[in-house]
Amino acid sequence: MTGFAFGTLVPQTFLDLLVRRKLLTPQEAARVAEGSARAGSSVERTVLELGLAAEEPLFRALAEHLDLPFAEPGHLDEEVLVRTGLPADFLSRVEAVPARETEEVLWVATADPRGADAVQSIGFHLGRPVQAAIAAPSTIKAALAAIAKPAAAAGVAGTSETDIERLRALANDGPVIKLVNDLVAQAAEARASDIHIEAEAHGARIRLRIDGSLRTEGAIAEAQRAAVVSRLKVMANLNISEKRRPQDGRAAVAVRGRTVDIRLSTLPTQHGESVVLRLLDRAALRLDWEALGFPSARAAEVERILRMPNGLFLVAGPTGSGKTTTLYTALSRIDAETRKIVTVEDPIEYELKGVNQVQVEPAIDLTFARALRAILRQDPDVVMVGEIRDEETAEIAVRAALVDRLIDLGVPRYLLAATLRGVLSQRLVRRLCTACAGQGCAACVGSGRKGRIVVSELLRATPEVAASIHGTAGSSPLSASAAEAGFVPMAMAGRDLAARGLVHPADVEEALGAIDAFDLRQ
Repeated sequence: MTGFAFGTLVPQTFLDLLVRRKLLTPQEAARVAEGSARAGSSVERTVLELGLAAEEPLFRALAEHLDLPFAEPGHLDEEVLVRTGLPADFLSRVEAVPARETEEVLWVATADPRGADAVQSIGFHLGRPVQAAIAAPSTIKAALAAIAKPAAAAGVAGTSETDIERLRALANDGPVIKLVNDLVAQAAEARASDIHIEAEAHGARIRLRIDGSLRTEGAIAEAQRAAVVSRLKVMANLNISEKRRPQDGRAAVAVRGRTVDIRLSTLPTQHGESVVLRLLDRAALRLDWEALGFPSARAAEVERILRMPNGLFLVAGPTGSGKTTTLYTALSRIDAETRKIVTVEDPIEYELKGVNQVQVEPAIDLTFARALRAILRQDPDVVMVGEIRDEETAEIAVRAALVDRLIDLGVPRYLLAATLRGVLSQRLVRRLCTACAGQGCAACVGSGRKGRIVVSELLRATPEVAASIHGTAGSSPLSASAAEAGFVPMAMAGRDLAARGLVHPADVEEALGAIDAFDLRQ
C-alpha cells in the first residue's frame, strides 16, 4: 500500500486564492480570517457559516490550493462504496468515502483536507493503495444517504437496535469523549455559564455564554456532530435514539480536580438537535453578599428580614438574574444546626450542607404543590420554594415574582398583607473590566467586561405597605406607600452603579429594559 501526503494548507494563501477567483472580496477575506482565528475553525467552514460563497466552487478552489483532484457532485461510484463494506457511521464521522477505483488505486473523496489519517486508515483497512480527492460536504452526505436508502427500504429486523448500538459506539469513542470533556473544561475555565451547541446546515456552532453574553468559540464538523450529541445524551442518561422530542437531563464532569455539574437540554431544529449545557461549578459558587455585588446596606436589610420569626420573603427576577444564588446565600445565613431548612427545587442546582433539598419530579406527580404540602408536615422552620408555576402552589406558598402577580394568582389580599415581609427584585449587569476600565484587554478578551454585579430593589413590608396591599380604606396606593418606606427603584440603583464606574449605562439599560423614569446617561 502506497502512502500519500496532502498539499500544505496555508490559510492566508487559500484566502488569497479565493479573492483571485472572485469568490470573496478582500474585505470578506479579512472578515473570514478574523472569524476563523477567533473561533478556531477552518477557512472553508467559516466561509460557509458566514454564507459568503457557494459550497461547490469553494471546495473546488480548496482542491486547487491543495493540488488534489476535485470529485464532481454525482460522480461518486455508489457500487464501490457499497462493495467496500465500510460502516456508514465511520465514513460519516471522518467525512470521507471510497469514490472510484482502478486496478492501481482506490480514490477516496474527503471534505476534510486535514483528514489524511482517515483516508490512510481506509486504505489500510481495505489493504489497497489510496489517493485522495476533495469533495464538497453535500457530495459526501449524498453518497452516504444513497447507500442508506436500500437498507431502510428493506426493513431489516433489528435495524432500530443497530442504530442505537451505532450511536452508543459513537458516544463511547475515545476522541469524542476527550472532545466533550475538553469543551466543558475550556468553558469552565472561561467562566461560562452555558455552552450552546447549535445544529447548522454543516456541523454545529459552539457558543459560550460569558457574563450574560453569547460568544462564538468554535465549530463541530458535520461528521462529529452526531457523536458529540450522543456522548452528551449518554452522560445525562437520556434516550440517544430520540431525536424528535426535547429532552432534559443532568451529568457531572471532573474538571481539573473539581466537579462541574451540568444541566443538559436538547431541542430538535431544522438542521438537527441543538444542545444547551448549563454549567454549575461548585468550586466557583460563592455564597457571599459582597461577591454578588450587594451593597452592605442592602445585605443588612435582607438579613434583618431573614431574622424575623415568620413571614414570607420573595426574590423576583427573570431567568438568569441570579435568583438561585441569592436564595442560597440567604439560606447560608440561617443556622442549619438549630433550624430545619427544607427546599423544593427544579432542579437542585447546588447541594447545601445541613439543608433538606427536594427535587421536583413531574413524571411521578411530585409537583411543587404536592412537595410543599408534604414539607409542611415535616416540622420545618424555613421553607424555600424554587419557583411558582400554578395557583395551587401560590396559595400554599404565597410566593411569586411580583406582589400584583400574587393577587392575580388568587392569593387573598388579607393573607398576603399579613404574611409578606419583603420583596427583593434583581437583575445581573456586566461589570466593567477593572484591568482596562472597560476599554478591552487580554484579561476580558477584548470585551471590556468581566464578571457581573447585582442591581436590585427591595420593598420592605411596612405597616403602610401592608395596608396598601390589603386595600384598607383610605390607604395610599402601593407605589406611594413604598416611596414613603424608602423604596429605591432598580433604575436608580443601576444609575448609581454607573456613576461609580462599576458598569456601563448601556449595560444597565440592556439588563433592565426601556426605562422612562430615569436617564441612565445623566
